[in-house]
Amino acid sequence: MSDRIPLNEHAQAARTRRIAAEDLAQSQQIGDVTVDAAVLGDVATDALERRRRERRPFGSLEQKLNYPNRPGYHRHWFNDEPGRLLRAKEAGYEQVIDEKGAPVSTVVGIGRGGHPLTAYLHEIPEEWFKEDMAAQEGVVMELRRQIERGDYQRPSGVDGQARYAGNISIRESTRR
Repeated sequence: MSDRIPLNEHAQAARTRRIAAEDLAQSQQIGDVTVDAAVLGDVATDALERRRRERRPFGSLEQKLNYPNRPGYHRHWFNDEPGRLLRAKEAGYEQVIDEKGAPVSTVVGIGRGGHPLTAYLHEIPEEWFKEDMAAQEGVVMELRRQIERGDYQRPSGVDGQARYAGNISIRESTRR
């Protein structure tokens, strides 16, 4: 790997050092100590470079709803839509509370009527979550078995007639 710095980065670093040295040239006398402006320029440049490495650019790829996990619990964001939070509570989910004692929430979009749509973070014991997922998978697998046997009934009504594909073939593969 080459130690060569691309011209644009090199030019930017040189410009930063020059500006820092010019700004600090007037203040070479610090108390009883005289400091070389070039040394101060290098210190300022190093601080600027360190800040550039540590900063998080706006618009970078990041998970907007990221929140630390809690061992033994599954966390899920629920939108504050009519009945949704109550249904989550009935399913066993509890709101996650932050260090200030407030429910963890964030605005995720625009709700009905143009007001902000807020999502609240909830959690459920991991064991309960796995039981719920297994129950859902059981329903899906039963539907699949009906399709494979040819026992799946065509949905009724005009809409059902339009959506039913007829003969369905299911093939599995481990390839992606």
